Amino acid sequence: MNKYEAMIIFRESLKDTDCDETVEAVRAEIEKLGGKMTSSTRLGKRDFARVMQKQRSGHYGLIAFQLDGDKVGPLQARLKLNDQIFRVQVVTAPEAAPAAAKEAADGLAE
Repeated sequence: MNKYEAMIIFRESLKDTDCDETVEAVRAEIEKLGGKMTSSTRLGKRDFARVMQKQRSGHYGLIAFQLDGDKVGPLQARLKLNDQIFRVQVVTAPEAAPAAAKEAADGLAE
């Protein structure tokens, strides 16, 4: 299984409890496809640069998960059917740099 991150924008009309329920719905969709959600982070409500589809802002969230590569497309299609989700973008999760390599890079920067 590959590691992915999904940036999800929930509709501006959602309340906090509704956001939690929608995140659980996303978890259920990932698990239906044989994947596993590893973490979720709420990034808060943010204004858009311009009005899109009569929406001025949205609640942002970042969800990390593991899923087979051929099932990412079907996951995105299923999430687009959810009325509470405004936008979804899925990317491959960045690899964490080993601690020794990070320390060496920090030492070179000084």
